[in-house]
Amino acid sequence: MRFRLFGIDVQVQMFFWLTTAFFAYEDLMAGNLAGVAMWILAVFISVLVHELGHALAVKRHGLEPEIALHGMGGTTSWMPSSSTSRLDHIMISLAGPFAGFALGLPILMVFGGIFGLPGHYWFVAPMFNWRLPMLAHELISDMIWVNLGWGFVNLLPVLPFDGGHVLEQALGPRHVKLTAAISGLVGAGVAIAAMMGKQWWVAMLFGMSAMQSFQRFNAPPAHSVIMPQKKAAPPASAIPAELAAMLASARSALADDRLAKAIEIAQAVLIAKPLPPRAAVLALEIVGWAHLLGDDPREAAKAVKSAQSLGEVDAALVGATLHATGDLASAREVLEAARSAGDSRKEVVGPLIQVLIQQGEVARAAAVALDIVESLSEDDARKMAEIALEHRDFEGAARLFEAIFKRVRGAEDAYAAARAHALGGSHDRAVEWLRRAVEAGFSDRARAWSDAALEALRTGPDLETVLPRP
Repeated sequence: MRFRLFGIDVQVQMFFWLTTAFFAYEDLMAGNLAGVAMWILAVFISVLVHELGHALAVKRHGLEPEIALHGMGGTTSWMPSSSTSRLDHIMISLAGPFAGFALGLPILMVFGGIFGLPGHYWFVAPMFNWRLPMLAHELISDMIWVNLGWGFVNLLPVLPFDGGHVLEQALGPRHVKLTAAISGLVGAGVAIAAMMGKQWWVAMLFGMSAMQSFQRFNAPPAHSVIMPQKKAAPPASAIPAELAAMLASARSALADDRLAKAIEIAQAVLIAKPLPPRAAVLALEIVGWAHLLGDDPREAAKAVKSAQSLGEVDAALVGATLHATGDLASAREVLEAARSAGDSRKEVVGPLIQVLIQQGEVARAAAVALDIVESLSEDDARKMAEIALEHRDFEGAARLFEAIFKRVRGAEDAYAAARAHALGGSHDRAVEWLRRAVEAGFSDRARAWSDAALEALRTGPDLETVLPRP
């Protein structure tokens, strides 16, 4: 089932209806089909309103969202953009549950007294309410529960719920493990409480979320932010032992995100007498990185300029600072030169990719990302692939999705590679990667057969062979 609402494409998969009906199994067993219908209607309206909250918030940033209602609820997806900040993502995440509250609270205020809920004190039209048929009472009750009850549950700081995404964006990419730890502990606590209350579906849902969070916590770190790492330490003889120890302490504070402490120690180095030029450069680099990571590019630029007057400065810091201050041309020049000289650190290549995207050279950005794909996090590689796909660099997008699949064996990544190949006209490769997606667990035949990207495969027997028509 597909339709457009407020200019947004909405797809409702068959499993959405089946799963929603399953939750009304007591009414099903009792033969109360009208009650089941009211429940399905309430869930459909509520989940759609929730996802519209996300989607309309996304559209405010000039992006084109799509909504899918599926067996686990709903998803709003869109092509990522470098223009959306962490705060923007937080507001997008909150827009869904708050859209549900905007629907559920007026219903509670008007009709809550019917059910002995707190709305008893807000009971607006008692004569009208009591005359409502029983089916209307069931629909109202279900709407209150889904929009308010599940809305608050959805705000718990557990991934992949909206509250978990808010936590993830609030803590930032440098605190992936802390996010995973909080998500895992809260998820496990909810799962245990649900088991004690014999709420088996809730227990399973949050138990699975907790397990995924703990797996994420134990996964090797894959930083997606610029971290100051020099290619080689300076000769020990160039810097006195006491200053070298202070610089090491400042770097440690920087790595732990204690930016003010890192600046404090680096400034203590800068007032030391005598102060070797190399020690001064390294201290100013630490000050520059701290200001840059603290979203103060102007102060970072001042530190870089001071360091450049004393000696050679890390190209990664120079390029990242130029990028942060908006001088894209100079940033690209510095980062391209460093890369040509053999500096393949992510601290150099990451900002270069961002600059290339902003300059509209997405195909080159995808090629650069592919060169270092093993050092990129899965999320960063996937975002680059999606950006390449959005800008019709189908070859680059396909190769990036292939590289991600080879690392994590995710069915969705193989399916995305198949879509990119199909859009680029490589039909044989598209079939091959669609087959790999099926082997990895992809089974959504309805989605594949309705996917516009795979339209060319539907004219022959290939798609039918790999994924029979639903």
